[in-house]
Amino acid sequence: MSEATSSQPLSGYRVVDFGHYMAGPAVAMMLADLGAEVISITPPGGHRWKHPTSTILSRNKTVVELDLKATEGLVSAKNLVDSCDILIENFRPGVLDRLGLGADALRAENPKLIYLSLPGFASTDIERREIRAFEGIVSAASGQFTDMGLNRVLMGINPSYSPLPMASAYAAVLGANAVVLSLFHRERTGQGDHIEVPLASALMEGLVYNSQRVERYPERYKSLREKEIERRHAAGLSMDMSFEDLQEFLDPFYRSYSCADGRLFYVVSASHTDHAKRTLKALGVWQEIKASGIPEVDDWYRPMHEWPHDCALGAYPLSPEWAARVSKAMAKAFLTKTASEWEYLFGEKRVPGRAHRTTQEWIQSEHATKSGLIVRRDDPELGDLYSMGPLSWLTDTADLATEQEPPRFCGIDEVISVNPVTTPQTRMALT
Repeated sequence: MSEATSSQPLSGYRVVDFGHYMAGPAVAMMLADLGAEVISITPPGGHRWKHPTSTILSRNKTVVELDLKATEGLVSAKNLVDSCDILIENFRPGVLDRLGLGADALRAENPKLIYLSLPGFASTDIERREIRAFEGIVSAASGQFTDMGLNRVLMGINPSYSPLPMASAYAAVLGANAVVLSLFHRERTGQGDHIEVPLASALMEGLVYNSQRVERYPERYKSLREKEIERRHAAGLSMDMSFEDLQEFLDPFYRSYSCADGRLFYVVSASHTDHAKRTLKALGVWQEIKASGIPEVDDWYRPMHEWPHDCALGAYPLSPEWAARVSKAMAKAFLTKTASEWEYLFGEKRVPGRAHRTTQEWIQSEHATKSGLIVRRDDPELGDLYSMGPLSWLTDTADLATEQEPPRFCGIDEVISVNPVTTPQTRMALT
């Protein structure tokens, strides 16, 4: 273990990563970024997913090929697991149980083991748990492609496919958090845990703001888009709204505007009185809007029937009349400066907002690279590689957290000779 690694918050912990594709390997990558020793087990021939993303997810790991269907490979895997603190797997429920690597069997031998499972669907889901739940399958089954966005409902884009692996991303973050919390619990109690984070459950947890429905909630809480959807349904009209026509149904403080250079600027200042006022002041239209009599509320704890109007600045949503008036003034103001000029001004005035960027612009931007959100390194296989930085780090080890090493491929004998089998207690004492 290097001196740099030993000063990381998770140094001294050993992880055996049986993960494949995205969710499992992503959890292990986050733990490795924080200093954990991660041994990634792949089938003969390496990762089944032949994609540059696999290389990124394997950073800072030792990669070993083992055939779990062969006796020798299974014995080697069990030997590694005997010495580890954390095991990560994202097979279907029951797959590792049949190989003798299930949570109950392994934790009976090693009660301190923290066992993280990331199946597509929960082991208690009788109907779906046997499905080979790839990302698209989980997304389709969970409604991500259909009714999760009001914009695409109005535009009639259904189903609307997304290339973003949101189920795996949400599950990986929730899984990594759960593992760290379990380590903290183990320090206090001496007991490990079996954690299950189904991808479908994580997706619903992450997208609940787009999927929850509250029956019979007051009319005033409905957005302009919700009311338009209801109107069209009642009148039997098609959902065929264009993106341009859709803009008038968006909250003035939560939408994109065109700037002098033709680029779009995204304002994210809804439902916050100070942010709304700062936005209007930064754009130079506050006095105009205030003079026109936009409703304001001094005491937000007063019952709404005591408000002088049916809406107020900073409350969502504004009435259609005020939303149209404010949006028009904001749109006119944005056309007077370039997107980069507005970025600087919004930052100076402490207003949430940012110019739209392409992926290439973002990964090469000064902010992304200097902050460590994007790390550039020379990969022996892929060459010049841009990859995401660590998701979290501690202040005194921030520089170490952004250091990334390509995966180290070796045989099981080399792993055991370099990393001899020890108990977690002995290993922590040595470090």
